[in-house]
Amino acid sequence: MSSLYNKIIIPLCFGSGVWLPAMLLCCVPWVQKQMLYLHWITLWPGKWLDEPERAGFLKNQVTPFRIPTKDGERLFAWLIAPLGVYAANATDFVEEKPGQGDIEEKVAFKLLRDDPEARLLIYFHGNTGTIAQERRTEEYRMYSAGASSKIFVLAFDYRGFGKSTGSPSEAGVLNDAEAAVDWALHIAGISPDRLVLLGHSLGTAIATGVTYRYANTATPIQFGGLILCAAFTNAGCAFSAYSIANVMPVLAPIKMISSLQAWFSRRMRDTWGTDQRLVELAKQGDKMTLTLVHAQDDGTLPWNMTEELFALTLKAATNGEEPELKTIDLGEAGRQEIWKDGSRSISKLIAKHGG
Repeated sequence: MSSLYNKIIIPLCFGSGVWLPAMLLCCVPWVQKQMLYLHWITLWPGKWLDEPERAGFLKNQVTPFRIPTKDGERLFAWLIAPLGVYAANATDFVEEKPGQGDIEEKVAFKLLRDDPEARLLIYFHGNTGTIAQERRTEEYRMYSAGASSKIFVLAFDYRGFGKSTGSPSEAGVLNDAEAAVDWALHIAGISPDRLVLLGHSLGTAIATGVTYRYANTATPIQFGGLILCAAFTNAGCAFSAYSIANVMPVLAPIKMISSLQAWFSRRMRDTWGTDQRLVELAKQGDKMTLTLVHAQDDGTLPWNMTEELFALTLKAATNGEEPELKTIDLGEAGRQEIWKDGSRSISKLIAKHGG
């Protein structure tokens, strides 16, 4: 596939000349915003935000509610109870009056708040659609599968997505992420060590950004874990790697000229510098649990970006020294590399399949 990419696809992009006007068009801030967030696209399943049962959840297993941000927006969110918790409290869930209301009076919230061993995973989705998209709802169920009586999921739409108010920007969406984390810490009462942030695609930049923000407060806060699925290094590189219909990387020629890539990246209004933020986190924290996951057959964002993030973060964590890695061959599932040093852990899973 790599040989085909280098011998046919990139020369085709060069020869067509489409990449040059496309690059200039992508330097326009309004165009960048529409392409980066795609918040204006809501696929049909994602419209069922007030009816989670239509996505296969049990009655009141999902609690819809609103999270306010410090700059006046209102985010639409789901609190999802794991099946083990639901089974143990089925009567309470079934008899609860459905619909939005005071989240603190809901069964799922009370069970999360009152269990000192409960864990909360905050899910940061990618661009396009809403928290109710079919693939995302399938993921919520999978995340709780390993501990079905302990792992709750909080999913929310950024400003401008679904029923959330406002319009997305890097600064604004980071405020949204802060609002979700703040809700978990101070309303639900979840301690940082029981909180895991998981981002997919665009969500990896958001989860990293809010982790960086909390690590640099007057009293630094470090979470139980940060999981990045299909991450990218920064917005400029993501744009130049993006493929139309997962086949034609129109801006691929930009990547082949480092000075042009640097110039193009400087044109990005929302930079989403995950590479820089992970490096700083690796230097700052005495505790760090980072997991990077990417599939080799990802047609949207190339998996070598995760390889680059892994290498950059490791270098920062080890002060440039050669790290001692544990490598696990997973066969057709891929390979995993793990680095550990005391309370710090950085791992990378490159899957052979998964899209």
